[in-house]
Amino acid sequence: MSSNLEDLHIHTNYSDGISSVDEIVQRAASLGLKTIAVADHFWPSLGSRKGGLNLIEQRRHEIEICRNDYVDLKILDAAEVDIQSNGELAPISGGFEQFDLIIGSFHWYTDSTNWASALVQSLRRNEFHILGHWDGYLSSYREEDGRLAAEALAKAGVAIELNGRYSVEHIGFLELAKSYGCSFTLGSDSHDVSTVGDLTFQQRLAASMDLQILQINI
Repeated sequence: MSSNLEDLHIHTNYSDGISSVDEIVQRAASLGLKTIAVADHFWPSLGSRKGGLNLIEQRRHEIEICRNDYVDLKILDAAEVDIQSNGELAPISGGFEQFDLIIGSFHWYTDSTNWASALVQSLRRNEFHILGHWDGYLSSYREEDGRLAAEALAKAGVAIELNGRYSVEHIGFLELAKSYGCSFTLGSDSHDVSTVGDLTFQQRLAASMDLQILQINI
């Protein structure tokens, strides 16, 4: 599967996106994407004031309908979950196991020392598959912290997202992660149907650094 045909981070109107599941899927199909992850926030993760098992199951029902209508498009039932300062993931009604894919993300500003500490603790729990917008909330960066994070990510087998909404401020971390054998994924972090599949920046970055893009086989 070609990596440029996967967008593994898309939000809908079930959280802080503005487009429906059906609109997202229609757009992805029209672009020729092969795999997408519908990855909403659910309370108490930031980005949504909505949660509860009924809401999650309602969205899952819509995903199932789209799967039947678009058989050539793999649609992952995913969630983006906050990594908290103590290394725990914010809880989700029904648990993490119900989802095909979990993105763990920081949504609080921190220096790299606290970032690495929380990340390492969270990785020990083996609860998420992708580290979302890894430097989107970093206020500072030290190489020694990056090394700790990269080593832990590689050991846990958690991929690092190349995200379309956040510019890469600390390119040295990607070099470290590559040297430790980390894998990477592409995500538009779309909150609007118009940006689904917007992966140009991420593709160019991956190509320029010869980063290994993980092929999702779920």
